[in-house]
Amino acid sequence: MIEFIVYVSIIVPSVFIANKKNFLPNYSGESHQKFFNEKKIPLIGGILILPILLTIFLEKNFFFTLIGCLIFFIGFLSDSKILSSPKKRFILQLFAVSLFVFISNLQVTPTRIELIDRIFESSSLSHLFTIFCLMILINGSNFIDGLNGLLIGYFLIIIIFLTQYNLIDSDLISQKNQIFLIFSFSILLLLNYFNKFYLGDGGSYLLGFILGFILISIYNFEVTTSPNYQVAISPYTIILFLWYPCLENLFSLTRKILSDKSPTSADNNHLHQLIFLYLKFKFENKKKIVLNVSSSLIINSFNLFIILMSSLDFKHTIYQLSLIFAAIFLYCVTYFILNKKLKSITSKK
Repeated sequence: MIEFIVYVSIIVPSVFIANKKNFLPNYSGESHQKFFNEKKIPLIGGILILPILLTIFLEKNFFFTLIGCLIFFIGFLSDSKILSSPKKRFILQLFAVSLFVFISNLQVTPTRIELIDRIFESSSLSHLFTIFCLMILINGSNFIDGLNGLLIGYFLIIIIFLTQYNLIDSDLISQKNQIFLIFSFSILLLLNYFNKFYLGDGGSYLLGFILGFILISIYNFEVTTSPNYQVAISPYTIILFLWYPCLENLFSLTRKILSDKSPTSADNNHLHQLIFLYLKFKFENKKKIVLNVSSSLIINSFNLFIILMSSLDFKHTIYQLSLIFAAIFLYCVTYFILNKKLKSITSKK
């Protein structure tokens, strides 16, 4: 594939040049940055994803591409330390996402819950719900971007699954571009695993926005092309695909509020960080990068299992809801067990 060869020939040298020139370094000495390493890694993930966005969406969906570039730019300003205020970033994100949802008339309906569907008969309320979902996903994607390969790997699992089951409409992304997407992100995953670049806010915001748009578009296409929407893919399959970054966001915000902390403050108490820290105590002689990638693989192995289970019947709402609740339950149990064990280990030292 010519596009893939051109892409790789550009981004691989770019990554090594960015490392050599110390371009957009992640490390500034903050405590949460010391958690995994103290090296200066370039925050150029968004810059590396932009060519993919332009290649796949520019011709068929110019407005989406434009808003995607705006979402990236907000994150880029954060990575450049120009826009350091989380509140200002949130407001700018909200403006961009709201503009896209209302102008594109992007909605997630029906939900297969009669009461909610009646409420969403008002298009404005449906738009607000869609905005809420995209905002949770965009920022949740940023929350889970704390381990090498975690967010990119999660995105790749979903895209491979969607391609395998032929769920992506060719008018949205052609089959050729679906393959280009998978191959390109496989290269980015390897480079990320080997600590050659980080996604940064620009990359994680953009990746969350792209994933949300693809999944909502798939569901809307299924509903509009099925004679009976009940035989289309369940909306809760879409929620299941997004459960991890969205739950990480909501869980972390709730945890901080209950602890009288600012919801926007950075800390080291996310689930992926607890898993990393537990492995660090168990395998003290292992390098941080090995434990980093191992933690990422553990989480994404579970996500892969959940998505494979989902594929057994992605049209059945009750089944998908059961998987969502099971995943949330296991997340919470794992979090509290690890948190308790780590507190016990720390108190003994």
